[in-house]
Amino acid sequence: MHAGRIRAGLLAFALALVGVLALLGPPARAAGRQAPAGGGAIDYFELSGVIDPVSAQAFISEIGAAEQTRSALLVVRLDTPGGLKSSITSVVNAMVSSTVPIAVWIAPQGAQAAGAGELIAAAAPILSMAAGTTIGPLTPVNLDSRAAPAAAAQAELATVAAHSGRPAAVLQGGTAVVNDTTATQSGLVSFQAGELGTVLQNLQTRSVTFGGQTVSLTVTGELRFHKMSVWARVVHAADRPAVAYMLVLLGFFGLVFELYFPGIGAAGLMGGGALALGLYGFSILPASWLAIALLLGGLALYVPDLHTGGLGIYTGAGLLLEVLGSVLVLRHVPGSLQLPWWATLMGVVGSLLFFISIMTAAIRARFSRPPAGAEGLLGGVGIARTDLVPDGEVTASGSLWRARTLGAAIAEGSQVRVKSVSGLMLLVEPLELEASVMPDGADGAADGADGADGADGAEATDGADGAGPPSAPATPPAP
Repeated sequence: MHAGRIRAGLLAFALALVGVLALLGPPARAAGRQAPAGGGAIDYFELSGVIDPVSAQAFISEIGAAEQTRSALLVVRLDTPGGLKSSITSVVNAMVSSTVPIAVWIAPQGAQAAGAGELIAAAAPILSMAAGTTIGPLTPVNLDSRAAPAAAAQAELATVAAHSGRPAAVLQGGTAVVNDTTATQSGLVSFQAGELGTVLQNLQTRSVTFGGQTVSLTVTGELRFHKMSVWARVVHAADRPAVAYMLVLLGFFGLVFELYFPGIGAAGLMGGGALALGLYGFSILPASWLAIALLLGGLALYVPDLHTGGLGIYTGAGLLLEVLGSVLVLRHVPGSLQLPWWATLMGVVGSLLFFISIMTAAIRARFSRPPAGAEGLLGGVGIARTDLVPDGEVTASGSLWRARTLGAAIAEGSQVRVKSVSGLMLLVEPLELEASVMPDGADGAADGADGADGADGAEATDGADGAGPPSAPATPPAP
C-alpha cells in the first residue's frame, strides 16, 4: 500500500507538471510543403509573449534562413508586451540589414506591440494591424527597468521609424498608445487585416522599399509555416507570469517529495528542472526577488509541521509569507504582466493541499510500519547494484531497494546483509565484514576443543583395549 501511495504521488506531480506545460498554448502550425530555393516562397513566423533571448534568437535565425532560401517575403505575427532591451536591439539590427522584405502583422484582436516591441513594429518595411490591436507605449523599454523611456530609447525609435519611412510624430516619442484606427489614418501602418489571407492579398504586387531598393512583391509562391523547437517553446513559455509561478511551486514540491521519499530521482529531477525554468522566467520578467524569497521562504516553513499534522505555527507563518510573496512578485508592472489572481489562488490552495494533506498522509503511512515484506528481509543477503557511498541500490529477495551502508563504502556487485529497515531504505553491511570480525582466538579454541575431544576418545579406547575379560571369583577355602 505504501509503495502505491508513492507511485500515486509521483504520478500526480508529473501530471501537474504536464498541466502547467499545457498552459504553453496550442502547438505551432506544422510547416507546409517546402518550396524550392529561389521559388519565391513566403515564410510565416509567430513572435509572441515576452521577447527573451530564446525567442529573439529564433526570430533572427528565421531571418537568416529566409535569406539563404531567397524567400520572397517573411511574414511575422507580433504580439508582445515588450522584452529585454538587448534582445530587441539584436532583432531590430537583423531586420534593418535583412535582404528579404519583412511584413510585421500585429494580430490577433487584442494583441499589442508594447515596450521595446514597438521598435520591432517601427523597423518593419511593411506593417499591418488587426482590428482591436495597439502599438505602444514604449514604457518600459527594458522589462528589467521600471524607468520611463530614456532619451536614447526615444531617439532610437525616431531613427528606426525614419529608416522605414514611418511618421514618428504619431508615436509621440513612445509615450502614446496608438490603436489600429489611428495608425491607419495617420499612415503608420500600410493596411488593416484580420486574417493571414487578407494580409497576403494586400501584399500582392505592393511596392516596398528595404535595403535601399524598391521591389514589387509577388506572394503567389508556397506558404511555409515555421516554429521554434519544442525545447525553445518550453523555455520561452516559462516567462509567462502564471507559468513561471506554477513552475516554481511544482519544482519546490518535487524536491520536498524526493527528500522524504528517495527513489530513482524522478521527482527530484522534474522538481529541479521546473524550479530552474520558473526562476528563469522570473529573471526575464520585472519580478521582485525579495518577493520570490518570501515565496520560497513561506514554502519552506510548511516543512517543519509535516510530522505534526501540518497545522502549526510554522504552517501559519508559511501561508502568510507565501501570500505576500505571490501578491508582491509582479506588483509594479503593466497589467498584462501581472500575476493573475486565479494563479495566486491555485498556488496557495495547492500548497496547503500538498503539505497538509498529501505529504502528511504519506509520511504517516511511511513511518507507521515497514512496507509489506520488509520484515522478511532482515538478516537476508542481497547484491549491491550500485556503489553504496553511502546510499545506493541493492537487490534483495528479488526486488530492487534503496540502501545505505552502515560502515565503509560498498562496491557494486558485492554481497551485503540487511541489518535493519527504515521506511523504504535498507540499512546494510558488507558480507565480508562479518567473516573478518570473527576473532582468531575463537578459531584456535575451536581447534583445541576438537583436539581435546580426540584425546579423550583415544585414552578411552586404549583403556578398553588393555583391560581383559573379568576374572572368575576365587574359590573359598574348605572349612
